Amino acid sequence: MPKPLIIVAAVLVACVSAAAGWFGVKAWRDSQTVAAPVTTPSPPPSATPGDDTVSLTFDVGAINFSVADLHSVPQCGETYAPEKHIANEIEARVDGAVMLDDGLETLEANPGFRVTGDEARAFLAGEGTVVVTRDDVVVSPDWGAEFVPEYYVAEPNNTTYTEGKVSMNGAELCDVADDLSAIWDDIDWATATEAEIAVAQEKATAFKEEHKDLPAGEYKIYMLSPVILGEPAAIARVLTEEGISGLATLQYTIAYSSLAEDPEVKQYCDTLTDADGNPTEVQCDVPVNALLELLRRDVPVSYIVEGDPEEAISDAYSLTVD
Repeated sequence: MPKPLIIVAAVLVACVSAAAGWFGVKAWRDSQTVAAPVTTPSPPPSATPGDDTVSLTFDVGAINFSVADLHSVPQCGETYAPEKHIANEIEARVDGAVMLDDGLETLEANPGFRVTGDEARAFLAGEGTVVVTRDDVVVSPDWGAEFVPEYYVAEPNNTTYTEGKVSMNGAELCDVADDLSAIWDDIDWATATEAEIAVAQEKATAFKEEHKDLPAGEYKIYMLSPVILGEPAAIARVLTEEGISGLATLQYTIAYSSLAEDPEVKQYCDTLTDADGNPTEVQCDVPVNALLELLRRDVPVSYIVEGDPEEAISDAYSLTVD
């Protein structure tokens, strides 16, 4: 194999092997045995004509600011055994399982929400930050604590699962992952020979084989997320009912959203072409203020459920690995 191809392949292996970030470990698995996501439940009763309304917009910057001091994620190696906390009648939940994935013992976690009251409740929350401890010491990868608000509806007696399912094997646990990363950190990709790259690949393969089993201990899985009610959840409900999703990331994805054909959006978009003039993709750069006005709606006052933002923390889901 030519050296450039070897380097590309090795870089891909390195990126996958390091797996210390969110995108390295966050994955759906069709063969999973933990509970699968359920159909999004119906929200509380819709508004009726004549209801009082208030003009609101979905401002992701203001939403994130409102929870900036709430969402605290423990670091690798910390002792961590939090008390469960129900936020605004929303209970964070997480299921877990230990599975074999390509011969690697893998810990999987599937986060979700459930309402503790008698009626469905609409709210904003994250997909769920999953924290894993072994013998009460944090070992989950550092996949970041950035909060991305999503719209959910939780029901009594049923768990609404998010798309925040994560998995990790022994080589990806934070107490050893730096050793795997160090194998690739020693490679100078500009000058490395094919032989040096091959040696690094062999070391990485041997490392993963050495750590293919999860270390013995009592593993506890927690799910954490801010829960937001009030006006932000109400405007999110109205926009979701219109079929607009991914509200928090529209600044970057609006070209592929249901708003893409709106004249107010198209004026900020350009169609990119290849060398032959064939369209390849559409890129939009909608100013923040324009986006805020685009998302402004008259929201029924009945949609607004008062409550200060709170951090929900699940019960620990315990698994023992011998």
